[in-house]
Amino acid sequence: MSGRAPQVTEIVALLAQLERLFAREEAAWAERMDLKVLRRFRRALDEAHDRLHQHLRAPLPEDATSDAHLLDSARSLCAETMVAARLLLAGCAVEHEVETPSGKHVDFQARRDGLTMHVHVKRAPQETFRAVRGAVPRAWRTLENAGRGLVIALFLWKNLRGAALQAALKDAFDFVEQASVGDELLLREPRTARTARIKSGLHETAPCARLRIAGPSASGHAEVVADVEEHMDRHVPRFQATLRKAFSQFMPRSENIIVVCGNHIGFEAFATALLGSRIERWDRRPRVGSYIAYGRGGDGFWAGSMRNQSRMAVYWPLDLGAAPLLFVRQPVQARSASRRDTQEKTAQLVQSIFA
Repeated sequence: MSGRAPQVTEIVALLAQLERLFAREEAAWAERMDLKVLRRFRRALDEAHDRLHQHLRAPLPEDATSDAHLLDSARSLCAETMVAARLLLAGCAVEHEVETPSGKHVDFQARRDGLTMHVHVKRAPQETFRAVRGAVPRAWRTLENAGRGLVIALFLWKNLRGAALQAALKDAFDFVEQASVGDELLLREPRTARTARIKSGLHETAPCARLRIAGPSASGHAEVVADVEEHMDRHVPRFQATLRKAFSQFMPRSENIIVVCGNHIGFEAFATALLGSRIERWDRRPRVGSYIAYGRGGDGFWAGSMRNQSRMAVYWPLDLGAAPLLFVRQPVQARSASRRDTQEKTAQLVQSIFA
C-alpha cells in the first residue's frame, strides 16, 4: 500500500473524526434518526478505521485487489456518514435506505420544516482519486500577463531551462494570444524546436509540455493552473455514469439531490460531466467588457431538457473541513402555485444545508 499510503492516512484520519462526531452527537441525533442505524454507522466507522490502520502498519502489495477494495469501501462509508451528519446537524429528521416504488433504494430521506427531500450519496469513481494537482513553475506564470481572460491548464513532462524555456514560452504566448476554449498545444523536446497541436497528430518526438485552454477565467485575466493529469478527460464519462446511476434511483414526484464525494480536484471533471464542456457561444451576447460569450456544450448530464427531475447536485471533497459545492438547475415551471412554492422552499432548504 506504499503508493496509496498518503490517501490511506487521510481516510484513516477522516474515519476517526467521523466516529468521534457520531459518538458525541448520538444522544441528540437519536431523536431524529433510528438509534440502531446510528450505532451501525459507528461500528462500521470503527471497524473500517481499525482495518485500514492495520494495513498501514503491515501493508499489502500495492496492486492487491483487497487493498483497493478496502480503501474504496472506506471512502464510500465516509461519503455516506458525512452526508448523514450534515443532514442531522442541520436539524433534519433522517431515514436511511428508503425504498422507491420500483424497488430501488434512496440513501437518505430528510424532512425539515414540513419539506421532504431524497438524497443520493455516491463515491466519486475510483480512478479520479489518483489525480494529483501539481505546482506551476514561476516561469510559466508569466503567461498570466497575456491579455486574455482564459484559464490555461499546463501539464509538464519535464522542466525546461535557459534558451529552451524561453523558446517554449514564446510559442506558448503566441498560442494563448489566438487560442479558443478547448484548443491545445503540445510543446516538444527542445532539440527539435518543433511544436504541434494535439489534434494534428504530428507526434514525432517526445513532448515536454502541454497547454490547454480550459475555459474563461472568472477573474477576467489569464490564469495558469496545473492540469490535473494528462488524461483527465477520461474522468468525465465516469462521473456521468455515476450521475446516471443516482438518477436511476430517484424517488418519483419528490425533490432528489445527488451528492458525489471525491477528492479536492475532482470538481473540474464533475462540473464538466454535469454541465457539459466549455464552449464559445456565438449565439449569445458577451458580457460587458468581453468580446466572446462562453457557455456549456450539449454533452452534459443536465444538457437541454434532459433529466428534468434532477435539478440539484453537490460535489463534496472527502474532508469534514471542506465546503460542499452546490449546483442548482432552473426547474421546470410547475403548473400549480403550491408546487412552485414547495420547489422554491425546498431549494432554499438544500442551499442552507449544502451551500
